[in-house]
Amino acid sequence: MTVQVDYPITGAGERANRLGALLGPLWVLALQKKTWAPLNLAGVLGRALLNVRRHHRVLSLRRNPIYSEHCKNDPRFLFKYLTHDYLSRSMNVAARCSCFVHHYRRLYAEFPDRVLRRILAGEMPLLEIGQGDSRFAVTMGLSKPWDKEGELSLNLLVEGTLVYVLSFSIVPGREVGVDEPDVLLLARLQGERGAYKLIAKATREMHDVAPAALLLAALQGVGEALGIRTMASVRGIDQTSYRVEFDHNFRSAYDEFFGELGVPLNEAGYFVSPIPVPEKPLAQIKQGHKLRTRQKREFKRMIALDVCAVLHACRRARVLTFPLSAPALAGGIVARKLSAE
Repeated sequence: MTVQVDYPITGAGERANRLGALLGPLWVLALQKKTWAPLNLAGVLGRALLNVRRHHRVLSLRRNPIYSEHCKNDPRFLFKYLTHDYLSRSMNVAARCSCFVHHYRRLYAEFPDRVLRRILAGEMPLLEIGQGDSRFAVTMGLSKPWDKEGELSLNLLVEGTLVYVLSFSIVPGREVGVDEPDVLLLARLQGERGAYKLIAKATREMHDVAPAALLLAALQGVGEALGIRTMASVRGIDQTSYRVEFDHNFRSAYDEFFGELGVPLNEAGYFVSPIPVPEKPLAQIKQGHKLRTRQKREFKRMIALDVCAVLHACRRARVLTFPLSAPALAGGIVARKLSAE
């Protein structure tokens, strides 16, 4: 079956359509001013030609009208996996291709068309948390077109400003050394530049739960909603943006973060944990810290439950109507409940 995307009828569009499924999108990219450099395009084309059979699997996604429509807006979409640092610096092209195709097939299998379009178009609200005069929100949507650190992002906003991002993909367990059909692979966990004061505010007002821990709780809610029992994370040295001169920062953000949670590194080089992440017994918590620990754990547990409830409702939207414009109401319940304690 021939896979083709009909670009707008212009001179460039006609040329792209004539060049076909492989060369057409690259032709469109080459004509854009803000895109990959010519050398990068040449490298992507070379790797596509060396992996024709694998790339045909990726191109088959365009048989889906929703993905075909998305390709018109983002010609890079089906070529991201061919970049050297997609998802993890330790992955080869075969693994990247497998992860990319698996993720988008799984998304289509889980969500009805209008929800999937909403996710691809930007951000879908998952919950809002009201703390006094402050408003916090968690949204989910397609990662920025140029991001290679996971196809979906969970975003924490403080007063409408993005302050922290967790990016992930749904991947086959075999690609991260796990005997499970599906795994949530965390590939980015990072605060936004210049948002330190808002990050500190969020931590202070949300019961001392740091944004990274809050978004990790939200990710577990995603797993619960989709029936995915395992999550994994890249280690610092394999993170897409890794630089030797910032080695300590990357190890702190990934290796030390998951080490403190007690999440082990498996033989394939990924931090792997069941969902939910096991917690240290309260008996091992220092005296005087137990009440605060209980509150923080309850807050994170309710975040996961809220996210799970919203996404589970979206899955049921194949037969039931769900008001996507409305934020999750349970998030406010979380805040009110803990504030009253």
